[in-house]
Amino acid sequence: MVTFRDAMGTMTSRSFGAAFPMLPSYVAVPGAYLSEPARKALPVRAVAADGFSNPILYIEELRRIPLACSRVAPPGTALVFRARNGLLRSPPGGWTAGEMFFFGPRTGYRIDTSPHSFVATFETGSMMLVDVAGRWTVTDPVAVVAGRLSDLDHACTAELGRRIAAALPAELPSTEEIRDLLTGAWRDGVAVPGGVRLHDLDVGVARAEAVRGDRVIQYLVADEEDSEPGDPGTTEPAQMVQELAGLARDALAEHGADGAAGRALLRFQDLVLRMTDVLPDGRDGRAGDDQRR
Repeated sequence: MVTFRDAMGTMTSRSFGAAFPMLPSYVAVPGAYLSEPARKALPVRAVAADGFSNPILYIEELRRIPLACSRVAPPGTALVFRARNGLLRSPPGGWTAGEMFFFGPRTGYRIDTSPHSFVATFETGSMMLVDVAGRWTVTDPVAVVAGRLSDLDHACTAELGRRIAAALPAELPSTEEIRDLLTGAWRDGVAVPGGVRLHDLDVGVARAEAVRGDRVIQYLVADEEDSEPGDPGTTEPAQMVQELAGLARDALAEHGADGAAGRALLRFQDLVLRMTDVLPDGRDGRAGDDQRR
């Protein structure tokens, strides 16, 4: 409330809004601020990965009777037991026959805990290729079993992709700056949900080669019988289709699938995928059983 005194000396009380009707409404609400625009996410896609394998080496059904000790975990592995109530335990050295009878585990798992090398390549905004090399190690065997982490390739590349998108700005800097940003962010390694850690990471960055529209047109109209050196007509069919698929993917990522142009891009991508399905097996560009004589 605001109190006023008029010319006759009369005291009048009014609310703040009634006393100052022309002031913007947000002035009367302390702490109200305009939110900043959301940060544009950098598109990151895993294009290749090698060195990942299933950390669950084997699964064994167990019984209380006859009495027997559990298996002994070889070096570089760990044993995880699932009880009938679902509780998971990983005893160092396994269990004795008495412990096997007392705890009554229903299932036993052997988990690979030794370090393994891996390499993975990511495409960032169709402009840069980020190569990540390092080692992966299971740090929590129980978490691996609880999360049923068998597709390590997907789990690790998905986490690395999220970390790359979070560490890099939407407007990509130079290759050296990208490498420095990622190296600094991953100095202590990367924890993958499910009990795995990526460590000893080495990052390499290179610019991705763009496929121009005129080059694609040359691909489509090239005459295989009248090709000149450097003409796309001399390109292997598999390489040509691979580059066309990359062009379709990049165009959809940049322009989206909305509108007439987006629908046309989707049809083009579908055509390229169907071309992939009918690629010949022979290097000469024809199927082995249908070669012309």
